[in-house]
This record gives sequence, C-alpha cells and structure tokens, in this order.
Amino acid sequence: MKSYSKITVVTVLLLTFVIGCALLYWLAKPQDVTSPDMPVSEPEPVAQVRTVKLYKGELNEVFTAYGVVLPFPDKLTTISVPYTSQVDKMLVNQGQIVQQGDLLLALKPGVNAMLQLEQARRELAAAVRDNELLQERIRLKLATQQNRVATQLRVEQARVMVKNLVDQGIGKEQQIRAEKDGIIYLVSVQQGQIVAAGAPLLQLVDQNQWMVRLGIEPEDYEHLQAGQQVLIRPVNTPASEPVKGRIEIITHQIDPNTRLLNVFVRPALNQTLLINDFVEGRIIISSVNTFAVPRQAVLPDNGGYSLFTVKNGHAVKHRVQIGLENDQQVEVIAAELKVQDDVVVLGNYELESGMAVSAMPDNSVGKGVSQ
Repeated sequence: MKSYSKITVVTVLLLTFVIGCALLYWLAKPQDVTSPDMPVSEPEPVAQVRTVKLYKGELNEVFTAYGVVLPFPDKLTTISVPYTSQVDKMLVNQGQIVQQGDLLLALKPGVNAMLQLEQARRELAAAVRDNELLQERIRLKLATQQNRVATQLRVEQARVMVKNLVDQGIGKEQQIRAEKDGIIYLVSVQQGQIVAAGAPLLQLVDQNQWMVRLGIEPEDYEHLQAGQQVLIRPVNTPASEPVKGRIEIITHQIDPNTRLLNVFVRPALNQTLLINDFVEGRIIISSVNTFAVPRQAVLPDNGGYSLFTVKNGHAVKHRVQIGLENDQQVEVIAAELKVQDDVVVLGNYELESGMAVSAMPDNSVGKGVSQ
C-alpha cells in the first residue's frame, strides 16, 4: 500500500510537469486572433507616381505664329546694266555665298547696243568733217566765226555720246563682280539670254542681314507691341536652339492672300536661319518669375484646381490658383508650396490626400519652369 502511494505521487508529479510545459508553450506561441468568420484587413494601397522638383523661375506666356525668312529691303542689291546685252557666262547660283571680288557673270553687248555705238561713232566722224569744212570756208571768207559755234557743239556732243557708251561697257565683254560679301538671293537670267537695258540680272543680299515675316491672326493684334521678344526656330529643325529676335514692324493691313496680319521681326543672330526657310515664332507677350509646373501636374477640382506633392511617402493635396500659362507649363499659386517640393506629374489622377505613394523622379519634363 505504501509502495502504491509512491507510484501515484510520481505519476501525479509527471502529469503536472507535462501540463505545465504545455501551458507555457501555448502562452509563448503567437496567437492567431482571426477566425473564419472575421474579415481579413487589406494592406494599405501604395500608388506608383512620378515627380519633379518644384523650382522658381521665369515663365513666359507666348503665342505661336509661322512665317518665312526674307532679306531686308535696304540690304538687297540689284545688279543690272544700262544697255541691251547678252549673258555670255553665268557663274553663280541662287543661294550661293560669294566674297567681295568674286566673278558673278560675264556679258557681251547685244546687237542693238553695238548698233547704237556704231551710230554714235559715225555721228562723231560726220561732225568732225563738217567742222573741218567750216574751218576751210572761214579761211576763204565764205563763213563767219559765228557759224563755227554750232559745228563745234555738235562735235562735243558726239564725243560725249561715244565716251558714255564706251564707259558703260558697250564694245567689249564686261565682267560683273561682287562689290561686297553676301548671298545670291535671286538669279533673273540664264546663260545666252538677251537682256533689255536696265533689266535686273542678279540680286545680292548682305550676309546675316535678313528679317522674319510672321503671319498673325487679327484677333491677336492687341497683344502685339514693337520691341517684344520673339523666339524663332526653323520648323524643319525643331530641336535646334531658338534664335532671339524682336518685333520691328507691325503692319496695319490684312494680307489678301493669307488673311493674316504681317509682323516683321529682326533676329539678333542669323547663323541658323536660311533665306526663304519656314519658321515658327513664339512671341512673348508677358513674363513673370514664379512657381511653374508642367501642365499635367494641375488637376481640375470642383471649379478650381489642385495638385499633389509627396511628403514622407504620402500624397499631400494642395488647392492652387493658376496664373500665366503656355502650352507646356502653368503658374501655380499656393501659400504652402516651397522650393524643392516633389510635385506629382504622373499618376496624380489616382491619388487621394494621405495615400501612400512610391515616387520616382521624372527627368523627361525637366524642372518644371521656363528657363
């Protein structure tokens, strides 16, 4: 009986030990408080967005016009000759750059010009003979000195006529050379052609001396002022750096062919412009130093506008007012905006204030201000 009691005690102690270990294991194990009937909480959504840094800079409000590059009228030289001639050699082409002294073309006098010179020489010979005969009659007392005045005047007039024709180049081949550096703007004749007296042969324009004629919609006339800055860029090479210019002449007449108002702009530098090239002119009508962002950053919001920035990994919504704008950027006005804020430019339509975001910089839109 005594031995039986010892076994019972040992058994109880073992059971107690096992139950205690099981209880400790259960208490130490993480508890799963969910049950099949309880809803599982969804993870917080994270929006993927792209941002640009907010900078302060100059924003220009512009409108765009198109036109063509033309020479200045006062820088255009027309080459002609005062007698009928024939083009013997044509040595230049339209658009060619020439230097001072370069041979442009060679002329030989036409048949009518040679006939005019021959008639002048015959008139001079006849006047000289008449004058000699008069001298002999005066010596024989058959004429007076008063008669001599008329014949001498005839001789002088004939000599002047011959000299002028010879000085003009009639009677020999004439070479036309460039009097200054420039560009051949217009070639009006061809080799072998007979050219009338005074007809234009060539037009030469000073290098880097041309203007841009832009066609403006009549309703934009009120925005134009002489001296306004214009950024000029060839349409065929839009990636090139724009040439700066200023409005010099604003016409007050609608072009009957285009139904547009012509505005003439003087470029500061013309190295990248070609005569007769089709160009785009961006006329700056106002400018301000302000916060500006890409247009896609600003969202319409209940009759107003808003944009999102990212702070500590979450979206922050800002109500903004807009000011100047162009086709790429818009001025935003809000007291809480600061330089270097991360402004959302892509993915902002899906955002709500306070939403977690994963932001990446968008280098394709630059800094967000007009430089």
